[in-house]
Amino acid sequence: MIFLLGGNGFVGSGFARTLRERGLPFEIITRENYGDFVGKSCDLFINANGNSKKFLAKDDPKAEFRASVQSVRDTLADFKFGTYLFLSTSDIYPDCSSPELTREDAEIDVDRQSPYGFHKYLAELCVRHAAPDWLIVRQGGFVGPGLKKNAVYDILHGDKLFVHPESRFQFIHTDDSARLVLELLDKGVRNQVVNLTGRGTASAAEIMDLAGRKLPHPADALPVRYEISTQQAGELVKLPRTFDSVRDFLAPG
Repeated sequence: MIFLLGGNGFVGSGFARTLRERGLPFEIITRENYGDFVGKSCDLFINANGNSKKFLAKDDPKAEFRASVQSVRDTLADFKFGTYLFLSTSDIYPDCSSPELTREDAEIDVDRQSPYGFHKYLAELCVRHAAPDWLIVRQGGFVGPGLKKNAVYDILHGDKLFVHPESRFQFIHTDDSARLVLELLDKGVRNQVVNLTGRGTASAAEIMDLAGRKLPHPADALPVRYEISTQQAGELVKLPRTFDSVRDFLAPG
């Protein structure tokens, strides 16, 4: 049995669809039914929950700590599991601008982390401390059903860009991410941290071309780049290209 915490969310729903397609038995745990599962056992616990609003870590650090750290620590005590899968974030790295700076074995300088990244890192440490059998996946950007934010969403639904058009990002479809993470587990990858997102980057300008939209951007915006290392994951599973993930998501039908 698999427990999927946050299975109704944007990223978690990709796991729900993938598990359903594979015919694997699973239960979605939500805020409403959480108490019904406390003390129960599963073979695999997938934590796709937690706060994704980065601004909250600055605006209300206590609330964000509860959402990103305490909630994870609670699950480690509330449930019995064989393997614990924690879906983390590339914001763990103080600088996400290049693969050289974001290898999984890079030493994390907490003094340079964002408040959001620091809390997620504390959650990772809780998992490593309390779960004898675990996998931590640091994720990049996503496209997929239920997309509500990021540059792709702004290009599709907004009237302006919030970034320079030459800014570059990594994206992967939520369903592809779930499928590949489960492949890692099938291969026996355990007690490791793995970056998993699309290979390479796509610029906001390229995405606008794919979407057939041209949006203005702030005159003072400077290009930014988010590209974490995918070498380790790429040696274990076949990662899609960021450009292809975005193109296929935007394709009609």
